[in-house]
Amino acid sequence: MSHSKKLMEFLMIRQKLLQGTALALLAGGALLAPSANAAPILSFGQTGGSNTITATENGSSTQTTLTGTNVPVSITQIFGNVPTINPAFLTLNATSTGAAGSVGAQFFQNYSGTFSVTAGGTNYLSGTFTDALFGSGTGLTLTASNATPGESVSFTSGVIPASALGSPEALSLSFSNVTPNVSILGSSLAPFTAAVSGTASASAVSTPEPISLALLGTGLVGLGLFRRRR
Repeated sequence: MSHSKKLMEFLMIRQKLLQGTALALLAGGALLAPSANAAPILSFGQTGGSNTITATENGSSTQTTLTGTNVPVSITQIFGNVPTINPAFLTLNATSTGAAGSVGAQFFQNYSGTFSVTAGGTNYLSGTFTDALFGSGTGLTLTASNATPGESVSFTSGVIPASALGSPEALSLSFSNVTPNVSILGSSLAPFTAAVSGTASASAVSTPEPISLALLGTGLVGLGLFRRRR
């Protein structure tokens, strides 16, 4: 085989190996990227059956505020089985950001606010949210996810690692025994009291998959074997 043909063969094989290595690098890079698995990171239920959340309107019935200060709650689940002190204490402050409305028997209104679940000086979970409160009769649910356009959730914690607070973050608060039943007063939800429970979810970031390293190694080893053969 002539020198020029050998050179051409070498260049073609080398190009294919380099392309294979590039694909392995890309595949490896995709798999090396942290993988996310959404899961509940904290759940709690109110201690006792009394109504601890209060909804008040602003006097002109155009805005409603939800408040609860140091509400005793029991943490029923937390990421990593972190030791908890029960009762813990929930503090909630949220204010409506638009007019209330209804669809059939369901009432709804957008809210923005903050919450915290603490005990003994420990911040188990706290954060901010913008979401919608909806329901009817004696039940309301406030839900938010930063994966949903127009909604936002952001968490911080003194015990749950930051790697477990990845996006999408979501918060769901359930209000039971709403008294009196849900209704609209003026352009906002009418005053009420309620009991509360809730669940926060996020995506825990895991370590790189071993297969990604194998793919990367395959491309590099292939190129090395070719060079030794030449």
